[in-house]
Amino acid sequence: MILAYAVVLLVVLALLLRRDISAIGQVPVRGGKKMAAVVVGLFVLQATSVIYATGQNLLQMAILILSQVALAFLILLNHHLPGAKFFAIGIILNLVVMAVNGGWMPVTPSTYKFVHPEQTVEVGVRPPSSKNIILSREETNLWILSDIIPVILPWRRWAVSLGDVFLIIGAALFIFQTTSKKEKPLQGEQLKTG
Repeated sequence: MILAYAVVLLVVLALLLRRDISAIGQVPVRGGKKMAAVVVGLFVLQATSVIYATGQNLLQMAILILSQVALAFLILLNHHLPGAKFFAIGIILNLVVMAVNGGWMPVTPSTYKFVHPEQTVEVGVRPPSSKNIILSREETNLWILSDIIPVILPWRRWAVSLGDVFLIIGAALFIFQTTSKKEKPLQGEQLKTG
């Protein structure tokens, strides 16, 4: 979710800097609309049957992992785009830590309390409206890759992973390199060519 907020903030910043946002829609994407539709569909399925559904069953875990793998595949197909390598690294880091921790993104009880101070947490349980699982630091495999970085925004708190940081860097590179300002010829150059 923080990636969505980051993308919105990056687009707003690009607009404030008078970047050419329309250039994003003109980027040639490999895999086309069908692959993009599959990825979007998987993330909608992830939201409806995983994030905003209770429990932590095998089907939910499979949907979560499959949506990440499909996104990684789409990014690898488009490795030529600005920021794609950072984005791919972020997805892979998140996939690895989720895979070695039972298919869910681990978060420690103290970090979860930082994000949701009003909620009680139980170790080994997936909190509501989340793709996380509460695990102690000692029980977390590859803890350094889990949601350990606290983020405070005026309207909300988050905990993000190193993979999420790479995703945000990749998104920033894509937005700002794709929307770079076009060089306008100087007045004198127009007279020479005109």
